[in-house]
Amino acid sequence: MKFFWKIFFAFTVLITVVFSVLGIWMISLTFQASYDKMYQEGNRENKLFQYAFEINLNALPANYQNDGIAAQVAASVTDNLDNREYSYRIFTKNAGIIFENGKDKPAQLLEHRIIDTLQADSTCGYQVVNYGQEKKMFFVCRSQVRDQVYYLESSRDISAIYRERDELYGSYRLVVLVLLFATGAFIFILSHLLTRSIVSLSETTRRFAGGDYERRARIYSEDEIGKLAGDFNKMADVLVEKMEDLKDEARRQEDFTASFAHELKTPLTSIIGYADMLRTMDMDKQETMEAANYIYSQGKRLESLSFKLLELLVAQKQDIQFKEIEVEPLFAEIRQIVEAGLSQKRVTLGLGLEPGSIYGEKDLIISLFLNLIDNARKALTEGGEIRIVGKRKQRGYLLSVRDNGCGMPEEEIEKITEAFYMVDKSRARREGGAGLGMTLCKKIVAVHHAQWIIKSKAGKGTAVGILFPGKERSGERK
Repeated sequence: MKFFWKIFFAFTVLITVVFSVLGIWMISLTFQASYDKMYQEGNRENKLFQYAFEINLNALPANYQNDGIAAQVAASVTDNLDNREYSYRIFTKNAGIIFENGKDKPAQLLEHRIIDTLQADSTCGYQVVNYGQEKKMFFVCRSQVRDQVYYLESSRDISAIYRERDELYGSYRLVVLVLLFATGAFIFILSHLLTRSIVSLSETTRRFAGGDYERRARIYSEDEIGKLAGDFNKMADVLVEKMEDLKDEARRQEDFTASFAHELKTPLTSIIGYADMLRTMDMDKQETMEAANYIYSQGKRLESLSFKLLELLVAQKQDIQFKEIEVEPLFAEIRQIVEAGLSQKRVTLGLGLEPGSIYGEKDLIISLFLNLIDNARKALTEGGEIRIVGKRKQRGYLLSVRDNGCGMPEEEIEKITEAFYMVDKSRARREGGAGLGMTLCKKIVAVHHAQWIIKSKAGKGTAVGILFPGKERSGERK
């Protein structure tokens, strides 16, 4: 059963039960109040009858007391009683009825039954008796005058309160029926308003699962259901974003695989071709040397590619241990490593470092700056200059690598960190580049929770600034 109908039927049944119980209770209270009033009036009237009868009969001499005299006294008393709704009788166990002024003549069995209800310590009793469609309330009191015991009975018709109760039940049933129709319509509308957010959310979920990723749930209220719809929309936004990220990642993986295959194919084709020439052709010494040099250069390129891939894998390891590294000894070691390569192009390396330290993994940081310096060297002509500047900052230590080389257009800056991307492919391959250096740099910067910025201008040079956080902010992995 749908939640809409559950709400509708639950409220309908609840209202029906509540109003039915409440109505029956109120009608019962009304009837009981009328019944109690009839009883109190009847009991009072019977006692008044008994009191007047005893007073008048006791006033007569003892030798005048007999059933006939008692009947006359009873007739005189009832004539003086100002209540025509009651019928009166007097009877004894021996002589039976000795006086009556009403038309009702109940069976003798009833009289004995009422008498039998009077216990030794009780002088009065009452009973309600059915006469067809009518109901009468009888009161009986035991009265002893001298040696004679009399039973005084008064009765009245109480059918009116029963008819009134039945009429109230009939009217209330009609009221409840009308009320159920009215509240049913109200509950139907209310159930629709309460569940429309759920219906919308359910429909949106099905559409979303079917591939309509732009579908969002409508929010009709600010209650818990409205918040649920809002949370679903946020979840859908995150899922779509994650799916786009996965698509981009898959595309990058495909591009990486295609680029990697292409980067392997070109040098391998050259190596195989020149090796086949050496194997199958008679070549002079100069031709042999050229072929060997080409095989050597392409082999070094493959070696560089393999080293870069290995460093990428190392940068992704989860067990990197960070240590505090003094800046000046670190770059003295880096200078020693790059000095031979820079001297071949007569490129100078200048250092301007303030005393300080950075927190990280030494081999990865060396690899980071070796790649940045190597990229700068490739962009320089003979006689160019690379300058590394270091400054202490409140949030850490800032290192920048600048060159006065060929630079690059600003639109290329965002692309240079993609694997195998090269601004100038011919120059990069001529210099032995594999297109993985800046990708590796980006990974190392992320591992150290550092921030970097790349600025470049075509024909003016490039500057790379890296801010290494202090030890308390570095996010050391343990």
